[in-house]
Amino acid sequence: MDQERVGNFIKKLRMKEKFNRKKLIISIIIKTIAILSSIYGIIKTYFGPLSFTYFTTLSNLFISIILLIFLFKDIYCILTKKEIIFKNYLYIIKFLATISITLTFFVYLTILAPTLEGGIINSYLSNDAGSLCVHFITPILSIIDFLFFDYWYKSKNSHSIYAIIPPLLYVLFVVIASSLGLRWGEMYAPYNFLNYHAETGWFGLDLSLIGWETLGIGVFYMLIILSVLFIIIGRLFLWLRNKINNNVKGI
Repeated sequence: MDQERVGNFIKKLRMKEKFNRKKLIISIIIKTIAILSSIYGIIKTYFGPLSFTYFTTLSNLFISIILLIFLFKDIYCILTKKEIIFKNYLYIIKFLATISITLTFFVYLTILAPTLEGGIINSYLSNDAGSLCVHFITPILSIIDFLFFDYWYKSKNSHSIYAIIPPLLYVLFVVIASSLGLRWGEMYAPYNFLNYHAETGWFGLDLSLIGWETLGIGVFYMLIILSVLFIIIGRLFLWLRNKINNNVKGI
């Protein structure tokens, strides 16, 4: 029954708007700026191979690769005037990439930038505004692109659970890397809220210790908080995308 509803919806959408040049052009512009912003930011914030162990760099690379694939699709559609519909798993991967870059945006804005020397504004303008690109411009444009231009994505409520996959995989990577001897300065993690070797460890709680080494909250608790938060954000993104694109409820 669900497949029939999806099929009918796609047929109606095709009849209503088989080829929308204006939307494709806007989509191409957004994707292009997001990719260029990400590349510029990665270059400007690069300080050696260790850069590629940071979630910011990895999430920007992830979203840039995915956006590039969809950019080629949009350009092809413009040139041939034919719509291409990817397999749904590619849209799910794009959703994960969007969640990843959203995590970069959210954590930097609410946790990292306020605790860095110089304050929030200087944190974003550092590295010739490269930080602004990878932490703000690319994330915002990627979110807009997902919400407004992924109208072929057949989403389900359960897909919101996928939102926790990228951050949990990253934490696993950090733990394995640090166990093998990798260090980020004096820390066992690239970010203070993941520094499980700080005084608060995995399960401690002491807000008086808040600083560049720790947020005063055990890593386990931070993971729970972030997991719940991003399941909610993932569900919100899917709901908004469906609303914006007049999608079928419950697909």
